[in-house]
Amino acid sequence: MRVFIDFDNTVTKGDVLNEMIGRYSISDDWMALEKAWQLGEISTKECLMGQMKGVRISRQELIKYLKTVRIDPYFSKLVDFLRMREIESSIVSDNFEPIIDIILENNGIKDFKICGNHLKIYKDRLFPSFPYQNPNCSFCAHCKKVHFMDDTHSKNNPIVYIGDGRSDICAAKEADVVFAKDTLLEYFKKHRLSCIEFNDLSGVYEYLNGLPFGLVSCRQPKLPSILYEKFE
Repeated sequence: MRVFIDFDNTVTKGDVLNEMIGRYSISDDWMALEKAWQLGEISTKECLMGQMKGVRISRQELIKYLKTVRIDPYFSKLVDFLRMREIESSIVSDNFEPIIDIILENNGIKDFKICGNHLKIYKDRLFPSFPYQNPNCSFCAHCKKVHFMDDTHSKNNPIVYIGDGRSDICAAKEADVVFAKDTLLEYFKKHRLSCIEFNDLSGVYEYLNGLPFGLVSCRQPKLPSILYEKFE
């Protein structure tokens, strides 16, 4: 089993990147880009490139701001569980690796694998790059499914995906078990796809912690009814 976890509004309480962009943008142009992205009129990369051009924040200011960000208290328990079971796991995010790393360290989480967009800071300007683009995907900046669409993805090595938003859809549709909330949950309901609804990571932790130690397949798991809704 491999576990992939979205970051903003999944590990964190709220969308850190959106909040940062809104707080430190020099104009309201970022809002028009966000609306166009939500409507599917522009790609995630186009949206982020445009939004980051308008952000003005120094490295020192960014570090100070990120100290205020708190994460779901159950994330540390989930990390401990995954490490104890020696389950391959990582954060996959449209946020930026340095930002995620700082937030995790501020909250006592070290050496957890992070796959996100890249970011360089020069004075008060932020310069993004996107190492996980998928040439076959016209929507995503970081097409998260690239991390598990390989020869090791099989019924004996199932994929668990945990997420909340539009940037999680590509990956979630390819996963074996999906924990979903908010926009991702709405998408799965609309398209009549099965998933496990969650509000915070306590439900995810309790479910995974209840699996048999020797679990080899999650394709059709027996799920607690309180967490699972099958859309028929």
